Amino acid sequence: MRHTLVCLILSFLITGCSLTNMDKMEAIEYSVLQWERADFSSLNKFDPMIESFEGILSLFLDKKLTFSIAAISYPTIDPNGEPVTASGLVYHPLNAKSKGAIIFMPMAHLNRDGGTSEELYVTEGMMALLGYTVIIPDLIGSGISKDRVVPFLMAENTGRVAWDMYRAASQYIWEQFNYLLPAQVSIMGYSLGGSAALATQKHIETYHSNTVKIKEVFAGGGPYDLPVGFSAYARTGISEYPAVPHTILAFDHYYKLHLDYSQIFAGALLENKNYQTWLHGEYNADKLKELLGYNLHAYMHEDFFKPYQQQNQEFQKLWKCLPENSVTQGWRPKGPIFLIHSNADVIVPVECAEAALVKLRKAGGEVVLHKYPGDHYTVGYLYFIRAMLRYL
Repeated sequence: MRHTLVCLILSFLITGCSLTNMDKMEAIEYSVLQWERADFSSLNKFDPMIESFEGILSLFLDKKLTFSIAAISYPTIDPNGEPVTASGLVYHPLNAKSKGAIIFMPMAHLNRDGGTSEELYVTEGMMALLGYTVIIPDLIGSGISKDRVVPFLMAENTGRVAWDMYRAASQYIWEQFNYLLPAQVSIMGYSLGGSAALATQKHIETYHSNTVKIKEVFAGGGPYDLPVGFSAYARTGISEYPAVPHTILAFDHYYKLHLDYSQIFAGALLENKNYQTWLHGEYNADKLKELLGYNLHAYMHEDFFKPYQQQNQEFQKLWKCLPENSVTQGWRPKGPIFLIHSNADVIVPVECAEAALVKLRKAGGEVVLHKYPGDHYTVGYLYFIRAMLRYL
């Protein structure tokens, strides 16, 4: 006990910042799956886009910085409360004081070979190059839990799994590096990670605000409001990314809706029940785009495009699940939220971000939205560049 107290005092003096109250954070077991030491020379491993900015970044980054990358596993639960082992990555500086903690929620992994625990260098980890401690959950269905159905866009479970990853990472960092994470954490994420970032903020501020404070959320391109997003897809009939069918399968599985897919899908997706294989991790996003195309009319039942009152019973069962999985409802954000979005996004309609701005402000949150020209991917690159500049 005396040794622990001395370590706490020394850590406070060394870090010079407020500390997370470990006594209030329930202990959690973890296992280290992989570990590697990295430095500035690893820049090109994170993302080809980042490598192209190596010359500029070298002017701002500490080229002597070394940091560790660990893939860890930890226990959590699925949307039905069943125990499951999940995984994720933890980046932590080795030869410098950490500038702070960032929970960086991952972009979507549609195939079962995705997940941060299987690849130590991921785009979300680039903030480690700036000297931050970066925590990246795989979420269920990726990494070590790739045999599970992905709870696609299921907000409450996303927040819970991310929180358990944060607990495991906090314990790992303390035990391995004698470092306590700051009492404030930033949360980031783009695309699916954007809505996951707000889901994580909502979970922490709802259940753990006495333990951890959200410094800010910097998110982009996220499907924050599902009814608004689904309505936009139905109106335009266009989706460059197969988010709609994946969401439907996830909700059907975890909510036990027992959907009749002959009233949900059409075309090649329904033929020979291809949805049973195509949407269960056999193919990555590029292959699914090749199989399905961008025209929703080619693989969604005609009732999807009708007003709610005119849709068949199967779609009405699904629609009842959408509001509770929208991070625009049911809470008042305490930490400030900064959003960016493409104003011509055909993967995640910009209406999702506009709805988040209006609804979360109305709830009393501090929310800012910046819209940019370009597609989802172009603004995605901008998001990561702005993230690097924001946290220099």
